[in-house]
Amino acid sequence: MKIFNFNQNKYRRRTPTLLQMEETECGAAALGIILAYYGRIVPLAELRQSCGVSRNGSNALNILVAAANYGLEAEGLKIEKLEVLQKQECPYIVFWDLNHFLVVEGFDRQKVYLNDPATGPRSVSWQEFDRSFTGIVLCFEPNAEFCQGGHKPNTILSLWKRLRGTSGALVYCLIAGLLLTLVNLVIPIFSQVFIDEILVQDRQDWLRPLLLGMSVVVFFQGGLTLLRLRYLRLIKIKLAVVFSSNFIWHLLRLPVSFYLQRYPGEITSRTYLNDRVADVLSGQLATTAIDTVMVVFYASIMSQYDLVLTAVVVSFAAINALALIAITRQRVDTNQRLINEHGKTEAIEIAGLQSIEAFKASGTESNFFTRWVGQYTKAVNAQQELEVTNQVLGVLPVFTSALSSAFLLIVGGVRVMDGYMTIGMLIAFQAMMSNFQSPINNLVNFSSTLQELEGNIIRLDDVLANPVEQDRKKESAIRSIPVATSSVFASANRQYYKLDGRVEIKNLTYGYSSLEAPTIRNFNLTVEPGHRVAIVGASGSGKSTIATLIAGLYQPWSGEILFDGKPRAEIPEEILTHSVAMVDQDPILFGGTVQENLSLWNPKVRESDLIRACQDAAIADTIQSLTNGYEAQLLEGAKNLSGGQQQRLEIARALVNNPSILILDEATSSLDAETEAIVNRHLRQRGCTCIIVAHRLSTIRNCDQIVVIDGGLVVQQGTHEEMQQVEGVYSRLIEDLSAEAV
Repeated sequence: MKIFNFNQNKYRRRTPTLLQMEETECGAAALGIILAYYGRIVPLAELRQSCGVSRNGSNALNILVAAANYGLEAEGLKIEKLEVLQKQECPYIVFWDLNHFLVVEGFDRQKVYLNDPATGPRSVSWQEFDRSFTGIVLCFEPNAEFCQGGHKPNTILSLWKRLRGTSGALVYCLIAGLLLTLVNLVIPIFSQVFIDEILVQDRQDWLRPLLLGMSVVVFFQGGLTLLRLRYLRLIKIKLAVVFSSNFIWHLLRLPVSFYLQRYPGEITSRTYLNDRVADVLSGQLATTAIDTVMVVFYASIMSQYDLVLTAVVVSFAAINALALIAITRQRVDTNQRLINEHGKTEAIEIAGLQSIEAFKASGTESNFFTRWVGQYTKAVNAQQELEVTNQVLGVLPVFTSALSSAFLLIVGGVRVMDGYMTIGMLIAFQAMMSNFQSPINNLVNFSSTLQELEGNIIRLDDVLANPVEQDRKKESAIRSIPVATSSVFASANRQYYKLDGRVEIKNLTYGYSSLEAPTIRNFNLTVEPGHRVAIVGASGSGKSTIATLIAGLYQPWSGEILFDGKPRAEIPEEILTHSVAMVDQDPILFGGTVQENLSLWNPKVRESDLIRACQDAAIADTIQSLTNGYEAQLLEGAKNLSGGQQQRLEIARALVNNPSILILDEATSSLDAETEAIVNRHLRQRGCTCIIVAHRLSTIRNCDQIVVIDGGLVVQQGTHEEMQQVEGVYSRLIEDLSAEAV
């Protein structure tokens, strides 16, 4: 059945490829494709911010607002009929399958051409398009304020920047490569002399010096090759270590918001891309410059022998270059998709293994396996598509080399018979041609590798382009901390003042997307040193968000958080990390000893502080009962401990540095009432300020102050006795908690 009337005036408008790194950023990537089509290149990291991409993704309104900020006339339409859709000027963005944004490039009688941020350019039938199209269309057109600009990612420039610090070894490799090239040039000359002078002219007295010269050249060639390979190996090892170390260190300094939209397994997979980059830089990039020079050099030398034969050889070399250019975009797009799919596959694998107990308990292993197979199939399909182009590039140089050799014999034979060349010159030219084709093939292979490497570079730079957390002033603020109200702790033979424990929050506002309503609005709170404050409210009200803001994991949109009357930025990091600690509702423990989990490999942690922390967290007896005590090995996630033991170990980790401010986010939810009471008593004896997020009545009722949050706003504040007598959110929460307890 005919479902549309094809408009002959509409044709495909090819748009640049910009692949999303995560599922939540398809809208931002789709807008980036539209902007690039009109001539403005915007990095994906910037587009995430502009489109307000959060842990929930982005929406059509955010995309339209961001487009307007970039100088595009943006309009959202609801179109039900495909005949009406055809009248819209391509390209435009459509909402797909109720969960995805992609770009429509155009259509013909059979297909609709798409540029999908998840896969790159592809086409679908009109029937498939009709099934997935939701009717939401975002149309764009540049206005007077639109400015073209920006730069496409330059793979060569990015690689070159990564070579800083290796100039000495690279220069040596370049010099060795040039000397090897000169040696390779001498060998064809020896062949010509042997044929034309010794064999044809019968000059036997030339034989011994010629053999001696050839022997010297061969040994010289072997020595240079050995030294060059040794330096290249050293460069590779150094680059791999430097790249991976810098990448991990950058990851560790990124804000928590970076990780909210990404799978840990996918981030981990990017780390190993550094080894591939180092391999290319050490193995190929260093020789590419030499190969480029040698192509021109050998071509000029061959032209001195015979212009006709040189033209034949260069023509066949040009065929390789043209073939590579013809499939460049397909290879780059396919390789980026392949890397993305492999990263998603690894993320699913790790997530599945981490949740294996849940799968076993519910008997849903087959469901997980089906999901994994589906994702793995996408990666395999992309790999097969890339291998097709690899086969073309692998066969073509061999084919053209054989053809050029055949043509060389035919044309060269004619040139010899016509007297333009001697037999020795033809043999020497043939050797020259081999030397010419070798760097040509190397350049083709390098260009092919570069196309595959571009996806690796993009994924690595996507991480490195994210700004790290702002460094805090470390030393200048030390003297500004009031000495009279601060305790002192020692670190590396130095003394630092610890915060007294006063927390003041003024007009705090924060949200997960800059284009949506804030999660927390105008929040105010003052906590005196040593006091215990509970933050309560329904699920999703913003309690945990406030806790993470106080801990410094998120940066507020507006307002300020003061510690002992000073903003976080004015307090040295050394003081903050020893004064403020947080315990999350999900214990994060790793495979290692108990001591390593408590100290996090910090050699400055004193054994006395560690033991006291465990005693106050009511976990010391449990640790002593383990084989080897504090040196006992824990499984990954501390699976050999119970949930309550894991939580107490996490609390002990937070107490190791004797913090003056402790933030507890459902930190005792797995403890029995008796153990929780013991832990709370010990915390009161420590005298540290406690900010508690909890649902248990026993946890919050004895706090000095209780703050009730609803929809990001403070709706009630006071003590348990004061608020339970007043009809409101708190009294209803207490009723619900009491009913649950019964």
